[in-house]
Amino acid sequence: MNRFGNLWNSSLGLLRAAVPGTQRDMVKLRLQRFGRKNLPFYRVVAADSKSPRDGRCIEYLGTYNPNPNKHNEKLVTLNVERIKYWLVVGAQPTETVAKLLGNCALLPAKPMRHWKEPKEKKA
Repeated sequence: MNRFGNLWNSSLGLLRAAVPGTQRDMVKLRLQRFGRKNLPFYRVVAADSKSPRDGRCIEYLGTYNPNPNKHNEKLVTLNVERIKYWLVVGAQPTETVAKLLGNCALLPAKPMRHWKEPKEKKA
């Protein structure tokens, strides 16, 4: 039992709003997989970190289709206002969602890794 006792689970939920995010369950921005075999389609969602990948989510935030269309484009739709809200509240994006948000200029883009060519052995 935590230090808040029974008030934590009260129907009003007042303490949930007052307690910092580190003491609550962490919320993650992640992808839920849909579609069929070899043709995935993803939803960007805010979900509890303990829930399964395709389990219950708190809110739908957008979609991502990794399959290129006839114009060779991968389509992404995002609800920018709600994503900014969740980031301010303290939700942590997964690595893949962070890449998508970096491409959309919502997060700083990760620097690209440049691999060094292996040195040729001298004979």
